[in-house]
Amino acid sequence: MNFLPNLPVHEFEGLLYTSPQAFLAWFDQNVVEGLQAERNEFPSPEHINDDPQTAPSKRILRSCPGYDNPLHGSLIAMDIGLDAIRGQCQHFHQWLSRLEEIGR
Repeated sequence: MNFLPNLPVHEFEGLLYTSPQAFLAWFDQNVVEGLQAERNEFPSPEHINDDPQTAPSKRILRSCPGYDNPLHGSLIAMDIGLDAIRGQCQHFHQWLSRLEEIGR
């Protein structure tokens, strides 16, 4: 059995910054624009984790009143899609690629 830990330098919520537009199903346009502005400040969604006070989860909770990670996070991630997330989140993509290689 192979064990390949994923040691992300980001929180799960960072992956959601792949497409702030996906938040539009749950939150209004102002929220989406704010999240997009935050996303634009970083080279990738995985870089949005520069301080515990400004971690992706804290940013989203501040911007999205009523955000519930288990509910909204998983549904938003599904709306974004794995291909889009992999396209912008190279650390995550590399980890999944290694898992896929082992599974062959």
